[in-house]
Amino acid sequence: MSQAIDRSRPPKPGRQSQRMFPTFVLHRLNNGIPVYIVENHAQPYLSLQLVIRSGASSDGDRSGLAEFTSNLLLSGAGQRNAQQLAEDIDYLGATLDASAGRDETTIGLGVLSSFLPEALELMADVVLRPTFPADEVLRERKQAIAALKQHRSDPNYLAAVQFRREIYGEGPYGTEIDGTEESLKRIGTNDCFRYHRAHFTAANAFFVAAGDVHVPEFLAMLEEHFGAWSGEKPERPLWSLSQEGELPRVVIVDRPGSVQSALRVGTPGLSRRDPEYIPLLTINTLFGGYFNSRINNNLRERNGYTYGARSLVDAPLMPGTFSVAASVGTAVTDLALGEIFNELTTINSQTVSDEELEMVKNYIIGSQALQIETPGQVASFVRAIALYDLPSDYYERFPAEVRHLTSDFLRGIAGRYMAPERMVAVVAGDAAALRGKLERFGPLRVVDEKGVPLAG
Repeated sequence: MSQAIDRSRPPKPGRQSQRMFPTFVLHRLNNGIPVYIVENHAQPYLSLQLVIRSGASSDGDRSGLAEFTSNLLLSGAGQRNAQQLAEDIDYLGATLDASAGRDETTIGLGVLSSFLPEALELMADVVLRPTFPADEVLRERKQAIAALKQHRSDPNYLAAVQFRREIYGEGPYGTEIDGTEESLKRIGTNDCFRYHRAHFTAANAFFVAAGDVHVPEFLAMLEEHFGAWSGEKPERPLWSLSQEGELPRVVIVDRPGSVQSALRVGTPGLSRRDPEYIPLLTINTLFGGYFNSRINNNLRERNGYTYGARSLVDAPLMPGTFSVAASVGTAVTDLALGEIFNELTTINSQTVSDEELEMVKNYIIGSQALQIETPGQVASFVRAIALYDLPSDYYERFPAEVRHLTSDFLRGIAGRYMAPERMVAVVAGDAAALRGKLERFGPLRVVDEKGVPLAG
């Protein structure tokens, strides 16, 4: 007869993971481009990323330009049009894509190592010789504007956009990466060429390769295709983060008749290089960074206000944000917002128990071990080291850094980045139904989806 399982208490965690972060080496091409290499010959596959150290924060007066340009890189390059590029990539069984972030643009290649020479030729054309055909620019503009209109029907998107406006104002991080309808209409072929010339330079780039790579042959191939690449590093936009207005405060993005509200509650945070990033990441995980977190347990499990609630630490090159996000019914919006502020007060006023902290530490350390299993995953970690200028042994020391954190120290971190009295609460929902209920949380104003204040 089998023994009954005791389901009244969770099982104890297993042994601590001892998996070490894979070693990598740094080489440089003759023109100075850094090449980070992680050798792994278990499979005949290579993940290669070329990172340009410019992204949406370099858009200037054309919001969305970095993403717009990156989306067009595969629409024609060298002697190939978009269809020929797609067919040649498909013939090799490879993947080649490009995307823009806040501070970087990434061109990613995944290919069997035996087809690397042919794939690198395609990648070099896409990076160095894009053609930005006029008809493709028109197509991309139509698609981007259509996607933007679709996004604006999502209250979570509206809350996130307004939250950035509240935190960053007119700063480079103040708009979404995909821009605005007005700015997209202004972007043309010449803007793409201008952005490409200014930012796609050898001094502004680095490679990360992970997988089945034989270093001498690989470096020779990179020299062949990228060795003549030149150009200076562009100046990064200079700006400072200064939050204006009373705190805490509430901003409603009006969606008349909406039966649901999207909440975004947060405050300025820190940059990725800040030495307090790991402590903030840890206390954030406990607060709202995984399923068993406090905020999810409160809003989902205990009160049933939402299908899921979470908190996030956004830490780019410049100071980012800490924020809490959830979607709730209009009728319980004020109750959910009250519980968010209650949890923020608790995390600042009560010391975390040893048991809860140990569970979170095990989760964070175990998650890292699961995220370095494939060449592409490893490349992404090494990419972070290069992009944010982190120590080369950053991820080797990461588990020990987490282990050494104490409850008292984390309470101090919460006081600096999670204080309820410094929060901005953005609610995308029906202002007529919400205004009277939300005024108790602080000075309140109502705006439309573009952030324009509404009278009355």
